Amino acid sequence: MKKEFLESKHGYAIPCHNCWDGQDRVLIVCHGFGSSKSSPMVQALNQEMPRHGMGVYSFDFPSHGDSPVWQEGLRVPFCLDDLAAVEDHIRAMAPNARIGYFGSSFGAYITLLHLSRGKAAGRRAFLRSAAVSMPRLVDTWVDDRARADLDRQGYFVPAYDYVREMRITRDFLGDLEAHDVFARYQTGLAQLFMVHGGRDDVAPTADAVRFARQFGAELLVLPNGEHNLMGEGELEQVLEHAAAFFREM
Repeated sequence: MKKEFLESKHGYAIPCHNCWDGQDRVLIVCHGFGSSKSSPMVQALNQEMPRHGMGVYSFDFPSHGDSPVWQEGLRVPFCLDDLAAVEDHIRAMAPNARIGYFGSSFGAYITLLHLSRGKAAGRRAFLRSAAVSMPRLVDTWVDDRARADLDRQGYFVPAYDYVREMRITRDFLGDLEAHDVFARYQTGLAQLFMVHGGRDDVAPTADAVRFARQFGAELLVLPNGEHNLMGEGELEQVLEHAAAFFREM
């Protein structure tokens, strides 16, 4: 695995991990909210997917992981532009490589928005614990304390133990409100495979079911799975289904 830094169109460096050794298929991995390119899920993909002839390329969203920016960079358009920059970099290195997307939670949300732009190079996306109702989920964090912090300092910090402190601004909340995947995504943009936990208390299973039915995505629900899908045998199932899904790419 190589550490790389790509230039964002917004003037900062995008930290990346390149686990791709010239295979003709490569997965762009989008991590979840508050996570990073070094998450256990991404590390598992780095180890497993090359065994199936696929490379893996992951990166940190702004304000996540090793990103040099803080709340000023946590914007949905910035996340989309950084994903596009990673894709452009891969296409420049290997124009004929087949690209797929693996998105977890918030990363799945961004992946769907990327596909919705209609310019994505890939046509297959594997969505793990997809936060398809991300705007509504974050809205539940905005209580009286959060509103007071927004007024006082311009951001609030959710009461959750993320990898690094997550600072939510009004601009980010506005971005989420303006980027509803149910309104923006269109059937046929890509082949989608969703895997979700039946006990997911972060991204409700009912929302994943509604999205899958509306847009024709294949959906696998692991009955006892929680949001991270790291229960007994669950990681293995995710990897197995992802390998099979992208093998047809």
